[in-house]
Amino acid sequence: MRIAVISDIHGNLEAFRAVLEDIRTQHVDKIITLGDLIDYGADSETIIKEHIRLNITAIRGNHEHALIDKGLIKHLSDNASESLRITRKMLSRECLEYINDLPLLLTMDGIRFIHALPPDSVIDYIDFVPFNILGYIFESYPETICFVGHTHKLGIYGYNNGNIKFYPIENEYTKLNPENRYIINAGSVGQPRDRDKHAKYVIFNKEDFILQRRLVDYNAHEAARKIRQSGYPEINAKRLL
Repeated sequence: MRIAVISDIHGNLEAFRAVLEDIRTQHVDKIITLGDLIDYGADSETIIKEHIRLNITAIRGNHEHALIDKGLIKHLSDNASESLRITRKMLSRECLEYINDLPLLLTMDGIRFIHALPPDSVIDYIDFVPFNILGYIFESYPETICFVGHTHKLGIYGYNNGNIKFYPIENEYTKLNPENRYIINAGSVGQPRDRDKHAKYVIFNKEDFILQRRLVDYNAHEAARKIRQSGYPEINAKRLL
């Protein structure tokens, strides 16, 4: 099975559609979105409706969760809080109900999918977790592969016999060791944080344990124009360019 894992679209329709078109060329069996479909960008509503229309499996990110649980807003930056206020006004009842129904996590065929940090966090940043604590986290759930997003940065944490290694996903293909456990960050489709402006996602081939990195060009200037036109903070547009 070839699984396309996408994350952190953040209302960027141009990036999302470019990624979907790329996925169509990759003979993928399933698409899973790791949350944060919404916010920062101008097209959260359309992206949700595309998920519904295409029957794409999705879980909840911290931005969706903050729409439902207002107590989580305190965990957002001022920019994110202001963006969420704008996004809330733009979403239809249908899309709000869709968000409310999103699960926090998904497990499938020995793989765990969670927005931020296993076993079940949508708000914690894996980058800030000391390796000695991360070792306990690796042992806290049964699946050997876990996909996350949230940081908007591609990367792999590998775990074997108490040893943890982090390495960035710098090559198109990475061969994983079936004897190890992994937390894999799928990067961000629509809001880069790594100085690379491509839309990013990964494909995992479960049969041969090969991870494929995909970098996709899209019309970032159009996405930025719509962000500005919709009244979002300027930083949301600048990060795309």
